[in-house]
Amino acid sequence: MTQTVITVGLVQMTSGKAVQPNLRAAEAAIKRCVEQGATTVLLPEMFVCLGVKNQVEIAQTQCQKGGPVRSQLSALAKDFKVNIIAGSMPLMSSVEDKVLAACLVFAADGSEVCQYDKVHLFDVDVSDNKGRYRESDTFIAGTQSKTVSLDGTLYGLSVCYDLRFPELYQQYQKQSCQVVTVPSAFTYTTGQKHWLTLLKARAIETQSFVMAANQVGTHEDGRITWGQSIVINPDGEIVGELDSEKAGELVVELDLELCQKIRQSMPLLKHKRL
Repeated sequence: MTQTVITVGLVQMTSGKAVQPNLRAAEAAIKRCVEQGATTVLLPEMFVCLGVKNQVEIAQTQCQKGGPVRSQLSALAKDFKVNIIAGSMPLMSSVEDKVLAACLVFAADGSEVCQYDKVHLFDVDVSDNKGRYRESDTFIAGTQSKTVSLDGTLYGLSVCYDLRFPELYQQYQKQSCQVVTVPSAFTYTTGQKHWLTLLKARAIETQSFVMAANQVGTHEDGRITWGQSIVINPDGEIVGELDSEKAGELVVELDLELCQKIRQSMPLLKHKRL
C-alpha cells in the first residue's frame, strides 16, 4: 500500500578495510534507525570495505551471491523488517581483474530486489593527502539507471560521483521517482566545496527528495571524507543532516505529497524544450 509519509534512516560511517567490523557497525546503526521508526535505511558507499586494494578478492569471497555480506544484509532486512539500500560493495564483473561498484537493495522480507552499478567512476586528482583517485583501475562502470519500488515509494539509485552528472537524475525525473539516493564517500576537500550545492540542485531539478549517506572522517588508506549525510526535500530545503565530525544515524519523515504539489505548481516536465 502506498504511504503518504514514510520514515527513512541514513547511516554515516567511518569504514575501514576489514569487512566484518564494518558489517557489525552497519548492523548496529540499522538497528538504531529501526528503533527510531525507520522503514527504509540507506548505507554509505563502500560501507563494507574502504581503501582496500584487494577488491576482487573481497568480491569473490565476501560479496558473492549467498556469501557472508549479502546473507547478513538479507537476514538483517528480514529480522528488522526494514528495507536496506546497501550503499555500494564490490561485485564480480565480466572483466576478470575488475569489479562493479554495486548498490544492492534488500526488501523487508529479506529478498534482494535490485542492483545498481555505479555509472561514473571517480578518476580525479584532488588537492588532499591522498591526491590521486583512479577508480577505473579497479572498477568497471555500470551502464544503466535503476529504480526500485519499496512499499509503494519509487527510488532512483545513484552512487557518489554520479552526483555531478545531472543526465542520470533526469532519467529518474522522467520516471517520477519520489526519492533519489546518493550513498557516497565524498572527499573532505570536494565535499566542503560542492556536496551541499550539488545535492540541492539534484533535488530541485528532479522535484524529488534526495537522501545522501556519506562516509566521514579519516580512513585507513589516508583519505578523509566529508560526512554531512543529509536529506533534502523537492523544494531544496534541508529536512535533516548530520555533522562532518563522526559516525552516526539520521532518521527523518518524508511527506511524499510534497513531490506532487511542487510538480503541479511548477510542471518542469511539461515545459522541457530540449
